[in-house]
Amino acid sequence: MIKKLALLSLILLGFSCEKQNDAYEINGVIDSSLNNKVVSIHAVYGIPNKVIDTDTIKDGTFKFTGKVDAPEGFYMSVESLNGVIPIILENKNMSIEVYKDSLHASKVSGSRQNDFVTEYNEAHVLKRNFNTELRERYTNAQKLGDKSAMDAVKQSYDSLMVVATKNDIDFIKSHHDAIISGITLERLVKTNKVDEAEFNTLYENLSDVVKNSGAITNIKTTFTKVATPSAATSKPGAINVGNKAPNFSGFTPEGEAMTLSDIKAKVTVIDFWASWCRPCRVENPNVVKMYNKYNSKGLEIIGVSLDKASQKDRWIKAIADDKLTWPQVSNLEGWKEPIAVQYGVRSIPATVILDENGVIVAKNLRGQQLEDKVAELLQ
Repeated sequence: MIKKLALLSLILLGFSCEKQNDAYEINGVIDSSLNNKVVSIHAVYGIPNKVIDTDTIKDGTFKFTGKVDAPEGFYMSVESLNGVIPIILENKNMSIEVYKDSLHASKVSGSRQNDFVTEYNEAHVLKRNFNTELRERYTNAQKLGDKSAMDAVKQSYDSLMVVATKNDIDFIKSHHDAIISGITLERLVKTNKVDEAEFNTLYENLSDVVKNSGAITNIKTTFTKVATPSAATSKPGAINVGNKAPNFSGFTPEGEAMTLSDIKAKVTVIDFWASWCRPCRVENPNVVKMYNKYNSKGLEIIGVSLDKASQKDRWIKAIADDKLTWPQVSNLEGWKEPIAVQYGVRSIPATVILDENGVIVAKNLRGQQLEDKVAELLQ
């Protein structure tokens, strides 16, 4: 689902007072080598992945007609091709030029909403190119065993993510009537880039059209309610900065019960990860370095794994391979891990940083940002 959200975030919808048609019509062109293949439109919200319409390619063309109650995000797929085409459906006459070698780069035109696709893509092209460059640099450094180069790439990546998140938030603030703002906000929530309090602040600025979109409705089913930022922050037990971290329990690899309250330290980091999570495993050396540097000064970490019961051996091996010497717990229920559910974790790696009184002081820091925060709290 996260991948679809990231892809849909390349679309921008501007809802205006221009006259709306009673239905939509989409005329598509595609390489004629795909004749007789089926093009499908899928839902993202409601019943995810539900096919709402299909058409067979003839003479390098296809066509869809239909009606939507309000602009909404969908995606197209083409039989035998990898990837999907994100699209905002609205009651307009639209056209789409499909690139069979890169579906997500296909061009949709004919509506103000989809015209913003190009604008959004152009605004993010430098970030995407830099991200690709970082991946290549990291792979090369990894092959050479150059740890210092790998660490430098990680720091650059962390900085890139901070800038990217800020740009997304600024975009949402300045495009309150855009469906893509709702889609982007949903992605930020699901990747733990914003908490419930910040969500509420951004939500209040959105137009009614966006508030009623599938993306925002989906977020509201995740949170218990949409409240004011002050109410969300003060809500007892909320996983927000400034609130007391709720206690939890899990089992160590040896099968012994352990609780958060068992951890006594000046600074505690709750580290959500899993043996199968590649970004987590890449981040682990940074966490090990930080732990070795600050453990004697008052830092403690408790790892919470999202592995399943069938992956217990893999979890134990990962702990040993990555040299994770701090306490580890899990109920081995994967994404249904009760601790992760309790803390609202929707993507990993994820961190929650507590002071000596068990109060949450920061969330979702990684790499140098995490180490800097720990150093600051231990001063």
